[in-house]
Amino acid sequence: MNEHLGRGLSALIPNAETKNLQNAGIGTLPIDRIRPNRFQPRKRFDTESLKELAQSIVENGIIQPLIVTKSTGSEYELIAGERRLEAAKMAGLEEVPVVIRSVSKKEQLQMAIIENIQREDLDPVEEAMAYQTLADDYQLTHQQIAQVMGKDRVTITNSMRLLKLPDEVLQMLADGQISAGHARSVLSVEADYQVLFAQHIVKYKLSTRQAEEKAKSFVESLQHGAEPKTALTRSLETELSHIFRLKVSVKEHKGKGKITLEYRNQRELEELKSLLEKLK
Repeated sequence: MNEHLGRGLSALIPNAETKNLQNAGIGTLPIDRIRPNRFQPRKRFDTESLKELAQSIVENGIIQPLIVTKSTGSEYELIAGERRLEAAKMAGLEEVPVVIRSVSKKEQLQMAIIENIQREDLDPVEEAMAYQTLADDYQLTHQQIAQVMGKDRVTITNSMRLLKLPDEVLQMLADGQISAGHARSVLSVEADYQVLFAQHIVKYKLSTRQAEEKAKSFVESLQHGAEPKTALTRSLETELSHIFRLKVSVKEHKGKGKITLEYRNQRELEELKSLLEKLK
């Protein structure tokens, strides 16, 4: 398994691919004879970047050949280069340069996944699904996937964990509304509140670090009928805590709210009373 994946990976890296081209044989094929890769893990293409690539192809041609395998009749199926193929269509080309390889369906899937991930063409959801495919269909462990991809095991595990998120959150991640770091913070929140928390991250434009901190208190604030804390309420809590030297909680709901001072013993209560008398 790893041997096959390694060969697929080396064949798809441009520098390593060059040596194989003489033996594999470069030719050209009419675009209408090339079918899309049915195992392509990438689901979406950025329209603007595709237009830029098409313009580059018009000016310079296709520098790196597509990789295809023989299909049925006179047709071929794409293994690698789907973005180049789509841009070539957009540029009005009738033929494209290709390298024809003989691979099994299993190798075809592996090569398509590896090419996309190595070239960072997948969004976080597509990447996680690609790893999951390697684990489910080919029984690779997280460690084996990490070795093939040149990443550490924790990175692979964290990526695949994202698939446990609700579909609505996964869509936000795929669309770039939240980052993978944000998504991991959402995972730390109770399942029933994950969509709300993701929406909160987007609404208040939280950084990854802010999302990590907010995840710790988000559910509790909702359960107590309070809205998620704003920058103002957080700042007020900090200032009052400094003044009274006590834990201060500010909760707000529909424009109204309450401020709570917490003391842990009789001494702190007496110090609070003394401080309030001085403020009169």
